[in-house]
Amino acid sequence: MQSRTICTGLAFCLFWGVSPVWAQQDDMSSAVSDLGSTTSEATVDSEDHAALPTRTIEAKGKAVGNAPILTVNQERLYEDSAWGQRAQRELARKGGEIAEENDRIAAQLSAEEAELTQKRAALAPAEFRKLAEAFDARATSIRRERAQMVQRLNAEAEADRAAFFQAALQVMGEVMQERGAVAVLDRRTVFVSLDAIDITTDLIERLNMRIGDGSRPDEAPTPDAATQSDN
Repeated sequence: MQSRTICTGLAFCLFWGVSPVWAQQDDMSSAVSDLGSTTSEATVDSEDHAALPTRTIEAKGKAVGNAPILTVNQERLYEDSAWGQRAQRELARKGGEIAEENDRIAAQLSAEEAELTQKRAALAPAEFRKLAEAFDARATSIRRERAQMVQRLNAEAEADRAAFFQAALQVMGEVMQERGAVAVLDRRTVFVSLDAIDITTDLIERLNMRIGDGSRPDEAPTPDAATQSDN
């Protein structure tokens, strides 16, 4: 979840909504309100529904042997793995760079707007409106470009996450076969289960050894490799 939170925060770093310098105060407030809905489009969709009440029960007495169903916590699998940790560091670094540049651009636009406002008294109304419209168009274009940068960063994060789970499939299949199971379920979809069938910790350890932090895709398991190992 942390990576998505970072991306969401970045979208709101695009906070400037430079409205036309001739606009009244009410218009400026409206423009800022509109900006909120615009920048939110540049975020990765968060969980729309409340999480189901789930829990695990400690297995007591006789240890649980092979079970037909296993569970995994997908969020922890990704976020606590070496791959996920690396991805979150990179996301935070890139996000920080975008936020820093946003601040610089916002300050620059504010200074230009203030300068243009000061010139208003010395300019003919038609000339001032022409300059103000040009400034507003440029500011709007910049804001759109910065929002697109956040969208691209979100897309990169989602693609990296998908690549992780694709690379994890072979290892997950191996654990499933070793445990004599026929399926692995996301623990969030299970109301209650024994903790003994949760393989998240085991998977994290194996994935860290097998695919590392994902910085070298050539080391990740491939479908061909999985087929050869089955043979």
